[in-house]
Formats: sequence, structure tokens, C-alpha cells
Amino acid sequence: MNTIKVKLPNLVIAGVVKGGTTSLYTYLSQHPNICASSVKETCYFSVFRYGQLDSRYRQSVSPFNQYKSYFSHCQEQKYIMEATPGYFEGGMSVIKEIKTTLGEEVKILIILREPIARLLSFFKYKKSMLALDKKLTIEQYIKQCELLSYSEKIKQENDTYWGLDGGFYANYLAEWLASFGKYLKVIFFDDLQSNSQELLADICSWLEIDYESWQLSYLKVENKSINYKNQFLQRLALTINQSTEQFWRGNPKIKSQVREIYYRINGMPYSDELKPETLEYLKELYKPYNKKLAAQLISGNHPVLPQWLQTGV
Repeated sequence: MNTIKVKLPNLVIAGVVKGGTTSLYTYLSQHPNICASSVKETCYFSVFRYGQLDSRYRQSVSPFNQYKSYFSHCQEQKYIMEATPGYFEGGMSVIKEIKTTLGEEVKILIILREPIARLLSFFKYKKSMLALDKKLTIEQYIKQCELLSYSEKIKQENDTYWGLDGGFYANYLAEWLASFGKYLKVIFFDDLQSNSQELLADICSWLEIDYESWQLSYLKVENKSINYKNQFLQRLALTINQSTEQFWRGNPKIKSQVREIYYRINGMPYSDELKPETLEYLKELYKPYNKKLAAQLISGNHPVLPQWLQTGV
């Protein structure tokens, strides 16, 4: 009896959290030469970041066998893709295991977002996931992040308080650039938001797959954090969404329609805004990291920078 050999990913969206990875993954999954994992975040290599199995892997199932199962539907597409933005901060332990498991020529996409906007989006997202109290202010959240030591914040159970550190991109990017070289492409949330078609054409060129004949049928913002009216309904919606993720991934248009109905019933806008003094504090906090990041990108053959990285370069 012949066993069908499952292909493993040769394209990984490795970062960053709340940088637009869900939208990018959804758009690319529509290309006929790209087969996306049946769930967006497989989290397989997160074990090498956190040192413990992700909760999606049951003890009765081999993590590697479960990982392979996410790609069992893939056939003759040129690229097999997965997206787990938490890999980015995992350092060399994650990088080495990706290369060992997926090969030296696996292609890596990293999408970066202006860190203050990313922080605010991360904060709202954690509220929508019921990980933070609805009444918590962004200023209170920043203080909570700063009170935890680095050794505590890097633990998986404290991921909620990684919002501030998650924007220190320069602390993590150098190892990815050095390890993957021409097989790594850095893109920006700015372009995904304002020039998505142009950005996708550029990615297709890098992947050496056709863009002109690509019939992109779905191009909406994914994973946008929305505030909720009723906590019980929100918890129920989160449970249903998680248990039926594979269906939604395969039917993004249906998901979009259902999501719009749910937002009309239980959604409401966030009122969280940064005070002027908080904004100035964060600008000064991220300034040296952004300056270092710009230098890393230029020396790593990524010279086209967004506006938020051009100041002081």
C-alpha cells in the first residue's frame, strides 16, 4: 500500500503579530500556485521559542504528524505556506529548527508595522480575546508590561504582556537577515494597507509566480480587532470561531459575511486613544530601535523604507 507523502511548507510568514499577517495569508492563499495550511497559525515551531508544546497539540498526537496534517490537502502547487507571526521573536532556536525541518531554501516573509500603531492594535486584540479587562486603559497596560521582567514576559503564559517589546523589531531582525539572506523578504503594513495590489505583485515576482493572470477574488482586511457589547456572546463567538477555523479558512467570503452580521449585533467601536504625553513617551521609547532597524534593513538589501523609518536615517 502506497503512502502519500505530504509536502512541508517552503513559504513561511514568520512575523509580526498584529502586522497584517492574517490579511496577507488570506490574499496569498488565493493564488493557484500557493497552498495554505488548513489553519493559519500552526504554531509548530513555537515550541522552540517557549520550550513547551502549544495547546493545539494533544498528547495523543505526534506534534510533527499534526503539523503535516495541516498540509495534507496540498497537491502540486509551487508553494506550501504557513503563517505564525510569533516565530519572529523566537530567535536562533526557532530559525535553526525551521531550516532543519523545512530546508535551507525555505522562503520567509516578515511584515513590519509602525510599532506604536501595532502596540495599540495588539492591546485592542487582547481585549477582544478577553485576555485583558475591558476597562483597562492603554496607559495602565503599558505600565503592566514594564513591570514584568524580560524573563517573565517571554513565557508563553505572559504573551498578553508582550505588546511593548513586540515592537522592538531591531532586537530580532538581524538574526533572520543573516540566516536567510535572499530567501527572506521584509514588507510593510503601510503598503499592504495602501498599495495591496502592487505589494502582492512584488511578492509574486520574488516568488517567481505569475501575478497578471491571478484572479484575486477577496481583498478585505482580516483579523481586525472589534470591541464587544456582551462578554458572553463574545466568548461564544471566539469558541465557535476556533473550533471551525478550517472551514472559515477555506471560505473567506462566507466568514466575512457572518462576521459583518456578528459585528452589527455585538460589535462596537473602541474608545481607547493615546494621550499626547503617552504618544510622546512611546515615540522616544521606540526611536533608537527604529533607527537601528532602518540600518539593518538598508545593509540587508531592503533599502525602500516606509515613512516611519525614514526619520533620522
